[in-house]
Amino acid sequence: MSLPTRLLRIGIGLLLLPLLVAAAWVLLDLSRLLWTGREWGHPWFWALGGGLALWTAVYLALPRPVWVYVLGHELTHALAVYLHAGTVYRFHVSHRGGHIVSDKNNWIISLAPYFLPLYSLLWIALWWSVNFYTPLGKYAWVLFAGIGLTWGFHLTFTFSMIRDGQSDLTSQGLFFSLVVILLLNFLGIETGLVAVMDHATYAQFGAALWHRVAACYLATGHALWTGAVDTAQFLARAWKRGSLF
Repeated sequence: MSLPTRLLRIGIGLLLLPLLVAAAWVLLDLSRLLWTGREWGHPWFWALGGGLALWTAVYLALPRPVWVYVLGHELTHALAVYLHAGTVYRFHVSHRGGHIVSDKNNWIISLAPYFLPLYSLLWIALWWSVNFYTPLGKYAWVLFAGIGLTWGFHLTFTFSMIRDGQSDLTSQGLFFSLVVILLLNFLGIETGLVAVMDHATYAQFGAALWHRVAACYLATGHALWTGAVDTAQFLARAWKRGSLF
């Protein structure tokens, strides 16, 4: 990556930081609503939490299915390439890692596996496909348990890959990549929660996110302006005293 591109990515990452803080703020709001709105009393909550807990136990206590993660990781890269009307020339997966060779590459293709929970999406698609022919309403807890397990799979391996310093991240700029990955994961979790919560709608979610975003950018702008004014006043006083240099 050239220096101008690297500096541009850092600048974009800095511009996105208030948005990231706002998304984290809204996630905290939803977490509080889970308690105050007694959402925790619903079967979906315990099924989702049970699936997440089950995966956490598997991840910590048993050999990790790295090959399964690598397969999903490279499939997500390939899917992103195809969505960009590209071609995948080579697809390689092993327990040691994998890679694809394609004629397209950008930040979405490079970072897609870190914010797109492929196995969760496949599980939901499978569930609704079966449900279309055979209603599974009374087994909805199985759907949420599967989502908890597969989303936990996505989050734990994503954190592990970030910690190991993947080339996907460094090729796009590490700071920019981390901001984008965190932001899109927060928004994905929030979108999923709002879909099943009784006391939250997408209209309310959008309004809350807009309010938090505005507050974060206004606070950032105020801090930058105040810092600039204070710095200018300090330099002016130092200039008058002749002690600037």
